[in-house]
Amino acid sequence: MRDAALLERLRRQDADALDALTQRYRPYVFGLLLNMLRDVGVREDAEELCADVFLSLWQHAADPEPGQLKAWLGSVARNKAKNWLRQRRELPMDPDSLELSLPDGSPGLEDEAIRAELAAAVRKAVDSLRPKDRTVFLRYYFYLQPVERIARELGLAPASVRSRLSRGRALLRKKLEKEV
Repeated sequence: MRDAALLERLRRQDADALDALTQRYRPYVFGLLLNMLRDVGVREDAEELCADVFLSLWQHAADPEPGQLKAWLGSVARNKAKNWLRQRRELPMDPDSLELSLPDGSPGLEDEAIRAELAAAVRKAVDSLRPKDRTVFLRYYFYLQPVERIARELGLAPASVRSRLSRGRALLRKKLEKEV
């Protein structure tokens, strides 16, 4: 069935049309996302974003024009990948120069003092992690290395890396709630 007919059915909330379009364009969207996430993301991140792209298609079925569906999907995929990367890069790359930004964005002496206090609390909390957990945490959050690379280079299973990250987040949350 042609894209135009499937889009028309999709606009009438036909889930089978979405399945057909997903099956047709998933390799394109997934490949695009994998390429954009490269070393920062893992396959699971690309799969999640791919599902988000097709959810957007379902929610905005009236937006793509017939004959422009592939371009529309590519645009949505690129935007979702850029947003994902932007969120990941908001974390500072160098833990020694950790700087946190405050929501109001107005630089004042009080803001600078609060920022410095928060940065010191985060550094102290990260430093309190066990050495291997700290290494995993810093590689993942500060150097944006994917779980698979960390696992390979540290001789751990990917599930073990994820477990250490989860444990590290919980410990940091607990320590920062006490500090701040």
